[in-house]
Amino acid sequence: MRFEKHTITNFHISFDKNEFHVELFKKENQGSILYWIENTTHTIIWYSSDHDEEKIIDFLEELHHDTEKAFQNVYEEIGGAFEIFIHNKKINNLFVLSDLYGVSGSFYLTNEDAFKFFLNFQNFTELHIPLKFDQIGMQAHFALGYQVQPFPLPYKNIQRVEGGKLHSFNSELQHKKISLTIKFSEETASFSLKDAMNVTENLFFGATAGKDSLTLLSQVKEGDAHVKTGNFGEIYAADVIQGKEIAVKLDVSYEHTTLCDEEEFEHYANEIATISGGLGTISYVDMLKFVDQGIPENYSYVMGEAGECVRMFFPEDSNLAKAMHNYLTPKEFLSNSFTEDYKEFVKAYPENISTEITKNYKGNSNAEVLINFYRNGRLPGNFGNRHKLISVYRNKITPFLHEEFIQQTHNLPHEHYKNDQIHEQIIYESNQDLLAFFRNPIQSEITVQDWNHRISNEIGEKLYEMLEKRIHALKTVFDVEKVLALAKKQQKTPNRGLYFLFRILSMAIFVDNTNNAIAPCEKR
Repeated sequence: MRFEKHTITNFHISFDKNEFHVELFKKENQGSILYWIENTTHTIIWYSSDHDEEKIIDFLEELHHDTEKAFQNVYEEIGGAFEIFIHNKKINNLFVLSDLYGVSGSFYLTNEDAFKFFLNFQNFTELHIPLKFDQIGMQAHFALGYQVQPFPLPYKNIQRVEGGKLHSFNSELQHKKISLTIKFSEETASFSLKDAMNVTENLFFGATAGKDSLTLLSQVKEGDAHVKTGNFGEIYAADVIQGKEIAVKLDVSYEHTTLCDEEEFEHYANEIATISGGLGTISYVDMLKFVDQGIPENYSYVMGEAGECVRMFFPEDSNLAKAMHNYLTPKEFLSNSFTEDYKEFVKAYPENISTEITKNYKGNSNAEVLINFYRNGRLPGNFGNRHKLISVYRNKITPFLHEEFIQQTHNLPHEHYKNDQIHEQIIYESNQDLLAFFRNPIQSEITVQDWNHRISNEIGEKLYEMLEKRIHALKTVFDVEKVLALAKKQQKTPNRGLYFLFRILSMAIFVDNTNNAIAPCEKR
């Protein structure tokens, strides 16, 4: 049996009526773990940094013994962020399975001849597929900042593998989906994240003033030589001050990474656009520099995705539209930037978005709707984009998505999330010395990325220069002159419009690069 371990930055997987083909992409000192397992009857591609080899082998043995039962119980056996492709060579069928919420779900193209799966967009031009905009997808993307069901992606004929479902593809290229569930624990909850961190020896923690970060750090043994910590940002920001204090208290190493200068801003903006397909916001530049330069190659980044940030939705949960207000682009920016083709959408905005959320994310109360939206919409959409960016550079493990943690916490009464009881209990049971940071976190008027000041200087000039060069690629979506005028205005009086511009720039870079690369091929 072939059992190979690879460190990859991307994959392209093609499935058609005749074959299953896998191409792996690699870069020196970058990437995340993928296992290629093969015998006479099956080829299995297992992409995840959250699982050790023993866990993978155990699941494959269950799969061999009783395939149907193994699939039905999969989320009770394996968690984290992952994706598995299982190809049966004898009958040429394919199963694809992503994690419960689809954080690691790959993208795929469909046509009459084949399904083509790709982990991210970094090598998209090699597929020689021209981009076509989906108007509904564009509207939703720039309203929310990411894609969620029931809205499509901004590009036609490209979809993302949904989590919580078993996807099957037969030799006739018929695609079927079967919903899978997880059984919640009925035992008295006792939380720990340590098992989720045992998949690798060398761990890197982002040390900040956030509650998710603090909870993860509470699992660290004092003086552990295999643990490193660090953060990025303005040195007098609360995240940086508290992060360093916690590292000192735990007696573990700590490194600080500075914010991007204008040249680094351009470099990492291009990386974000290329990897995410323009779906990731350029505001991630400092984070990506931190991952690239601050985290050692052989360390896994321990992240707080799914750390029940649902608490942020609750202050206004009596009114769904108000609860989502801070997570939607203000109407003024859409109405002043979209072309006339989008005027009907803008006229009905933002009620049209909140109405669709209510229809598609069920619950007996607004609180339940918001929790379901966070887990099944925001988590795969927003955090899924961030996951893909980081995973191109380093292994990333997600303890809050460990199967046992989900089983114990995701069916608890809402008060546990609203008042952060889960976080507090974990810290209390693991390291009570850190409770002081939980109850009285360090405060600072200086923000981590300090955009308001940076955008008025060289970074703002670089942002305008890059937009001016690339915005024409989106001229059917945005009024070019109005977008550039907004960029000038944001340099003088920055506000939430800046984040809208970051999303526009990301997509403009990707679309422009892709069109320039594919157009010559089309002419040939």
